[in-house]
Amino acid sequence: MRSVSLLALVLALSASSASAEKLRISYASVSGNTAIVTYVTERAGLFKKYNLDTEIILITGGPAAVSALINGDVDLDLRAPIAALQAMAHGIKLTFLVSQSNTLDYDVVTRPEIRDVKQLKGKRVGIIRFGGISELMVRYLFQRLGLDPDKDIQIIQVGQARLISLEKGALEATVLSSGESYYARRMGFRVLDMPTLPFFGSAIVASPSWVAKKPDTVQRFLKAYLEGARFFLREKAKSLAYLKDFLRLSDAEALEVTYKTHPQHQMGLRPVADMSAAKATIDIMAARDPLVGKLKPEEIFTLQPLAELEKSGFIKQLEAAH
Repeated sequence: MRSVSLLALVLALSASSASAEKLRISYASVSGNTAIVTYVTERAGLFKKYNLDTEIILITGGPAAVSALINGDVDLDLRAPIAALQAMAHGIKLTFLVSQSNTLDYDVVTRPEIRDVKQLKGKRVGIIRFGGISELMVRYLFQRLGLDPDKDIQIIQVGQARLISLEKGALEATVLSSGESYYARRMGFRVLDMPTLPFFGSAIVASPSWVAKKPDTVQRFLKAYLEGARFFLREKAKSLAYLKDFLRLSDAEALEVTYKTHPQHQMGLRPVADMSAAKATIDIMAARDPLVGKLKPEEIFTLQPLAELEKSGFIKQLEAAH
């Protein structure tokens, strides 16, 4: 009897695994914040709980990710919304399901002798590449701080070697994510105090046709993702262990900073886009691509699936659960 019961259990588990729906999710980079909650959700077994067999795929470069979504090579994409907004402005059908960040989580990092942003007038500010998120951050930040990014500073493309360029004196400043700026401070660079600014910094992107065809899959993904967000916020020790694996980072202090500065702490369990943050992003992008300026914040999102979870009481149950 025991062997028969064991066989039945094995068969049941195999059937469950075989019936799990495949879900392909792409992300931008290991160093960024965009994939962290999704990775924690997967490691915690929460996608499996909702019968989803997730494959998390690294795709560097926004245009390549947009292409993968359009071609059906991936189902969802996690990254800064820059390439998606540009594609949408030029007629490509994409939509945002969730906002992962509504405030700017980048810092202005300078050489030690620079104590105030006004001292950067006429100075060199490094970005990874023109047209990317780092250029957008520089333009947005310096504009909000009272400097004209086209007249008052020199924007220089230096690739990933921004800290090395700062160290050698080839730059006076750059912008880095809050986690990255921790290393800059340890190296002796200065991190300037920044005001809290609205910005649509990270999102979960999908094709509208996929969302329309897969409403149940979307709901199950969102349920798992929200449970993963709760796990991330409430199970710190386990989340740090998962982050250590994902980021391949053994520095305990750096892991702590990465965890504490993650935007999920501000988003909580209601990852709804702040339309003023979306508008701020569209406005700064429109300076380089006027067609982006024609996008309306309330039309670039598909908010119904998240609203349905709110209405059903699912999110309140998550918040109340211990």
